[in-house]
Amino acid sequence: MAAEIIVNGIILSGMPIGEADKRVVILTKEMGRMSAFVRGAKRMTSPLGARTRTFAFGQFTLSPGRNAYTVARAEISEYFEDIVKDVEKTAYGCYFLELAQDFARENTDESELTELVYRTLKALSDERIAHQLTRRVFELKLLQMNGLSPDLSVCCVCRKPLVEGRFKPSLMQAVCTDCEPEDKGFYLSRSALYAYNFIRTTRLQSLYTFAVRDDVLSQLSYVSDRILMHVWDREPESRKMLEVLIN
Repeated sequence: MAAEIIVNGIILSGMPIGEADKRVVILTKEMGRMSAFVRGAKRMTSPLGARTRTFAFGQFTLSPGRNAYTVARAEISEYFEDIVKDVEKTAYGCYFLELAQDFARENTDESELTELVYRTLKALSDERIAHQLTRRVFELKLLQMNGLSPDLSVCCVCRKPLVEGRFKPSLMQAVCTDCEPEDKGFYLSRSALYAYNFIRTTRLQSLYTFAVRDDVLSQLSYVSDRILMHVWDREPESRKMLEVLIN
């Protein structure tokens, strides 16, 4: 019999299998995205039912089988109870988890992505941080980690440092106001460009340590939406539900 493995991560999603079991998707630091069965999870007496619900973060012991892993034990350090008890926070959280599941790879180190998800959910729990800012920071950092966010630190024409400029979605680039004095493209202020580049370059530990004005958040939202539209094969269902809830 193959040896059990121990991984650290978060339950991204789960679905019922048969009358008593369920299948979960786990984002793990050590092995990326993994699928595993939880035997008897739907029974009231199962110790693993609550420990393998969505948002549960901790350490999971997995037993390898012929075609799939089975969760043997779970030690949970964070359930994110305040998120699952709040409808709006749950909508945001499910969106973050679905994005993570889409971007996560199998059989690879995903410690950085796992930390990003954990810190994002902690930020979502923090009432001092606007949920919409948390959303845009998460999206932009996730895109940067996957090499999908454009470099908006320099003008794409003159290559000088970009202080303020205009974002051109068709090119996924920005041009300074000297090279594009006319109103062509989406205007990005000095503050918006600073925030965008801060998100791209800062460490995860410092990611949720700032606030922005509403106009800056609006500009970040526009850029993030356009980049996501450019890279997506499909729009996540959780995003559609989130937009209905907050609009």
